[in-house]
Amino acid sequence: MAAITSSHLLSELRNSCRSAKLVHWIEECIVDIDVLHVKVHLTASETFINVFYNLDTDKTAFALIQANRRIYGVDNAKIGWHEHPFSNPNQHNACSPITFAAFLQAVETHLNN
Repeated sequence: MAAITSSHLLSELRNSCRSAKLVHWIEECIVDIDVLHVKVHLTASETFINVFYNLDTDKTAFALIQANRRIYGVDNAKIGWHEHPFSNPNQHNACSPITFAAFLQAVETHLNN
């Protein structure tokens, strides 16, 4: 996946969240033009998606947090793109790059089951 801009990721995130029934609200924090940190608050109590992107380092991280613990995640920090699966969020399984829309779909599928 080629490097994207913070504004492009934020636009994708907003568009994906607009149609997601489980999204309650979005808390955006643009640290600077190259660093984006967003919390996507979900309708379930104490559950949110943490999004981080840094253009300079090309690091992207999506994590589903429930009761202050990561229960699922996908990021490209340190070892390249990898997943922290629902079955064992401390595990690191290599994976292909993922968009926020695909991550949100996986979260919706998991939370609706």
